[in-house]
Formats: sequence, structure tokens, C-alpha cells
Amino acid sequence: MDDVADCAAHAVALGYADPLRLGVMGRSYGGYLTMASLVRHQELFRAGVAVCGMSDFDTFFAGTEPWIAQSAAAKYAHPQRDRELLLALSPMSRIDQLRVPVLTVHGEHDTHVPPTESEQFVRAARERGVPARLLTLKDEGHEFLRADSRRLYRRASADWLERHLG
Repeated sequence: MDDVADCAAHAVALGYADPLRLGVMGRSYGGYLTMASLVRHQELFRAGVAVCGMSDFDTFFAGTEPWIAQSAAAKYAHPQRDRELLLALSPMSRIDQLRVPVLTVHGEHDTHVPPTESEQFVRAARERGVPARLLTLKDEGHEFLRADSRRLYRRASADWLERHLG
């Protein structure tokens, strides 16, 4: 997770990035990294866009398809044996550290990373007074297959970043 922050800090140090206009964005595991970066490195980023990201490993493992859960356990950690580690790695466990606006985007029928992952992150952000928006793409899953959905997602992301970084 710190690689994202290290890369951002390096880009700022070299003068390639404006530290007052630095955002973070990612999709799927990158959506998770976006949420994690926003709650762990709030001093670096001014806004974020998290697409189909996991916000809590406990709810992710409970809600995803069994074959995804099995694969994820091999990639991340086992949901029972490594429960404490997964809790520590979950963005929801540090939601009180979120300070910057976040847009989440999710397909309404995503069975890989359930939409509830974005919903709970946005709800918790709003409860803490942090600007947050959830864009739910109708009739989409984990992949956005329809051209109109992809346009909507890209336009909403660009508008969000322009509003909060521009």
C-alpha cells in the first residue's frame, strides 16, 4: 500500500506533480488501493475515485462469489486465520482518517466485489462530514460493458477530479 504514497511523494519531490492537486484513482484492487491510500496517507491526496473497490475484507469475503473468495484468500490473506491482518488492512477500519472527497463507482450487479463495499464507504464518509458520492451503474457488473456506462463513469470521474483538484 505504501508504494502508492511513495510514488506520489516521489512525483511531488521531482516537481512533476502539484502537491495541492494530487488525486488517487483505481479500479477493482486499485479501487481498494485508492480507499486505503486515502485513509492511510491523507496528507498526500486531495481527492479520490475508487471504482469497484473493497472497503472491508470481512464484508467482501462474506459477499463475494465463493470462487473469488478462494482466490482472494490466496492473494491477500485467509479470512478466518488472518482476520486481524485483514481488519488492519481494511479501509473501513481507518475511515475516521478520511479527510478528502471521494467518488466511488460500482456496477449494480457486481458479484466479484459487491456494491455494498462502495455503499458502506460512502455512508461512513458522509457520516463524518466528508464529501462522498456513489455512482451506481445500472445493469453493469464488475466490468462496465456498455459504452454509455463507460462514458458516464469517465465523465463523472473527470468532473469529480476537476471539482476537487482543479
